Amino acid sequence: MNRLVFLRSFALACAAATLCLPSLGTGPAAAQDRAALQQALEGLSAIGRTTAQTELRFAGVYQGAIDGRYGRGTEAALIAGAAFMRDNSRGKVVVDLTNAAEASAYVRGLAEGAHSAWLYGEGGECDGC
Repeated sequence: MNRLVFLRSFALACAAATLCLPSLGTGPAAAQDRAALQQALEGLSAIGRTTAQTELRFAGVYQGAIDGRYGRGTEAALIAGAAFMRDNSRGKVVVDLTNAAEASAYVRGLAEGAHSAWLYGEGGECDGC
């Protein structure tokens, strides 16, 4: 299967069903988790923010504007990207998005291209195993 088609279908399935997304939950704790994820993105330079969005788009999990802004689409893509990395690595790469330090490291890694291997299928996973 074409990798880009798979990634896009994975992202659409996640967006539709939210079954494969790590949950940030609801209530005050979830608001703090979302704030930590937003802070992580907004803590990057303008170039870093747009690079992170570009990485997510290239991975097929972000369809919004590459504007460096944090919104629903960017949040959903950050969550979907973390879920895809977890699934693609068979659990070797797990990002705890409820942990501010891990969320920040994940977003910074997107901006620096450190997660490209797992997002683009070059992370040592086994196609067709």
